[in-house]
Amino acid sequence: MDRERVLLAHPGIHDDGNPVAFPPWGVLCLGAALRAAGHEVRALDLNGADLAASLDAALADTRPTVVGLTAKQGVGARRFRAAVDHLTAVDPDLPVVAGGPLVSTFPDPEAPIWRGVSALFRGDGEQALVSWLAARPRPAGLIEGHEPPDLDEVGVPSWWPELSDYVSPGRYWPNMGVPGLHVASARGCTRRCTFCYLNAQYPGARFRYVSAPKLHVDLHTLNDVTGARGFYFVDDCFIDARQVRVRDFCARQIAEGSPFRFGCDAQLTDLDRYPDLLATMHRAGFRALYVGVESAAAATRGRLAKGSLRRPPAEVLNRAMDLGFVIRASIGIGWPGEGAAQARETLALIDAVPRLAFDAYRYYPLPRTPLGERGAVAAGRARMSAAELSATAFQDYSDHNDGYSELPRPEYEALWSELRVREDARLAAYFALGQ
Repeated sequence: MDRERVLLAHPGIHDDGNPVAFPPWGVLCLGAALRAAGHEVRALDLNGADLAASLDAALADTRPTVVGLTAKQGVGARRFRAAVDHLTAVDPDLPVVAGGPLVSTFPDPEAPIWRGVSALFRGDGEQALVSWLAARPRPAGLIEGHEPPDLDEVGVPSWWPELSDYVSPGRYWPNMGVPGLHVASARGCTRRCTFCYLNAQYPGARFRYVSAPKLHVDLHTLNDVTGARGFYFVDDCFIDARQVRVRDFCARQIAEGSPFRFGCDAQLTDLDRYPDLLATMHRAGFRALYVGVESAAAATRGRLAKGSLRRPPAEVLNRAMDLGFVIRASIGIGWPGEGAAQARETLALIDAVPRLAFDAYRYYPLPRTPLGERGAVAAGRARMSAAELSATAFQDYSDHNDGYSELPRPEYEALWSELRVREDARLAAYFALGQ
């Protein structure tokens, strides 16, 4: 097999702000697989960077034979498109391939969004990219990814020298208070929320994770390499359905004296049903949770497939906080079918839990999601030309709400304003915890 020089780049999901908030874990996992197969790899995170200047410097330094780009939505799609256009202009013979959530949402390789791209990789890309590099001739178009037989073979890579740049001081981690790093240790999710892009990216409700023994070793390696003593898991769900991994992981941390501090994403139903697990997680060093609340109204939660609660949501959240967790949540109003009474239930929940920080967002019907493929929205999308459909990839979905609920526009805007006022105050208090 020929040894390739591969440049893997994450174009970024913002143009400014903190460029080193989240390590490009997808790129790093691909890079680990390519390195293991004998290829030379350069990883590049372009968040907040000048795309053209950064790519030109990397091309001159690395002289890659292949470039792989991560493709995400909104700003990420716009930066991806700019990166492809620049690469095509400076070296039209250089093969460019793409993977990431945008491929799952827009899998047609003939769509204008993919102009200048040789191959698209949908789903897990490690084995597929290694195979593609070895193939002669190399196939074009859409390439289906192959799940690693064991995600422990991928693990949480620590090979990238720049990883230590992504460690933030303790003041940036409320209730953790130690130098910390965002970490990805799973793929998919335990749930199938009807609005979520994971329905397109990981069909079939698969949730796969790095095992507790492997994760335990990898975190110690990350600590040695970067100095991080806090780890925030950005997996869409850290608590596996049968709680095998999470309890094993906690037991290992407790046996060691809980040397690290942790945060993770969780479901409100998990907080409701497993208070004993939350207590164990706290003993293991977990201190911060990000919870997909979305709505307090049972009817809305049902439409979103968020699960039913045995206790009132305010009681569930307050109980977790009383155990010693800080909670930040995602909350929206204006969901499909939602009326004023249901939206006000959500505002009432926020008022009933003064310690709850949250991110407010507007619903947008994503393609290839159950909610996004219903009714007039799907019918309108079906009438779009290929160019018009591709252009929707550039929309910042969370900043839109074009009337998908039962709320009249003036009433929606008034409720949205109330939500934003609460959001600003709660986030300010949340971040003050770390000062």
